Amino acid sequence: MNKFLLALVIPSVTLFSCNNINTNTNLNKKVINSNNNQTLLLKIKPNVNQERINIFNKQFGVTNFNYISKDLKIAEIKTDSKNVESLKKEYLDRNIVEYIEKDSKMSVLDYQAENISDTERKNLSIKATTTGARPNDTFFPLQWNMQSIDADKAWTLTTGNSSVTVAVIDSGVDPDHPDLQENLLPLIDMLADTGEVDNYFFGNIDVDYSGKDGNGHGTHVTGVIGALINNQKGVSGLAGNVKILPIKAANFSGGTSASIITKSIIKAIENKVRVINISIGGERSEGTKALKEAVDLALEKGIVFVSATGNESSRSKGIITDVTVPAGYEGVISVAAVTEKDRVANYSNGGPEVEIAAPGGAGLQSEGSKIYSTWPTYKTFEGYRAGIIGPYAYLSGTSMSCPHISAAAALLFSRYPSMTGQQARIRILSTAKEIIGQKGFNSDVGYGKLNVYDALIQGSHDKKEITN
Repeated sequence: MNKFLLALVIPSVTLFSCNNINTNTNLNKKVINSNNNQTLLLKIKPNVNQERINIFNKQFGVTNFNYISKDLKIAEIKTDSKNVESLKKEYLDRNIVEYIEKDSKMSVLDYQAENISDTERKNLSIKATTTGARPNDTFFPLQWNMQSIDADKAWTLTTGNSSVTVAVIDSGVDPDHPDLQENLLPLIDMLADTGEVDNYFFGNIDVDYSGKDGNGHGTHVTGVIGALINNQKGVSGLAGNVKILPIKAANFSGGTSASIITKSIIKAIENKVRVINISIGGERSEGTKALKEAVDLALEKGIVFVSATGNESSRSKGIITDVTVPAGYEGVISVAAVTEKDRVANYSNGGPEVEIAAPGGAGLQSEGSKIYSTWPTYKTFEGYRAGIIGPYAYLSGTSMSCPHISAAAALLFSRYPSMTGQQARIRILSTAKEIIGQKGFNSDVGYGKLNVYDALIQGSHDKKEITN
């Protein structure tokens, strides 16, 4: 995958990609699995018992064998990088595993960010036009994205129910954010569970981000779904009364791995969530077989699985990059991005796997505004690095599109508690609206742009021909 990284400075605004780091500084960036150990993922064959595994591990000095999922018989081991190929061969030659693979790097999807300007604060009152419910949240007038998908009409029917839980697998969340705190379940820190540190070192700075969001991305995504609605402050979450289970799976710079994401999905399943949101991606590779199995298990459990397509395209230059995984897997609602002007965003990845689009905001200055949502109340890595200061900020990317779909599914489950995951998926896709230039299903935006109100009122699940 060819990364398209954007670093553009215009007056008073800095746009950046979270992976675009100046390597000439003395930044000591913590990268997941960056030491001499290599993580291997393996799937044990059905007829192999634990005693046989223990004997093998003892014989070959494997001392840190851990199950990711006993149901799927998927485990991980860590070994010296020099021993990877020989150990893989031994497992395979002894007919113990169906596969054994090196872990793959993944990351929070590249995004662009900026702070709100004083001019926009002064013009809040003139920006919002609604035909339905207008929340009293201070910054709702800046949320063109909610107006674009008829959220105001949807809120006359439901703003969500606390019995519905959405797992946000991301860089974590600010657990004390005043616009989120009431809807948050206790954060699950999969980095800490895996033994990874999340400390940012730079010059005299030494910040430990354990148990919270060290990047900002996860807090922003969470706000699109579950910022408290009608609390007279901040922004309105599309499903502003559902519960959010934040699962921290990426470090302060956005780095993670397929093994950590796989474990995060299993953890979400164990917590009986109705929806999983992942705005994290990577290339299809040998190291994502276990990830695919975890996704399939979530779908089998009736969970609506929503993932962002990625932001590596430059459509203005004719570059359209393939959809990342897990968004590219069958059964996952793969979400592309559209702009304030109802066109596919310049950065939005495309391909036959794309199923739907939602507001992701501008990549190019000519594309309009970004998505306004929550940002940590403390200084994150991006605060130190690029001056992005909370508690609210503008971001753009398919990462921002993705939570609109997750929130729509949560609203469906709130209004129709007995609805299945597949019914919710079909309802969302079948009520999508065409955008400018779209002619039927296509690889840019799938079935079209989310319309959450129509999804809530549509009486059947098969308005259009939806496959899979």
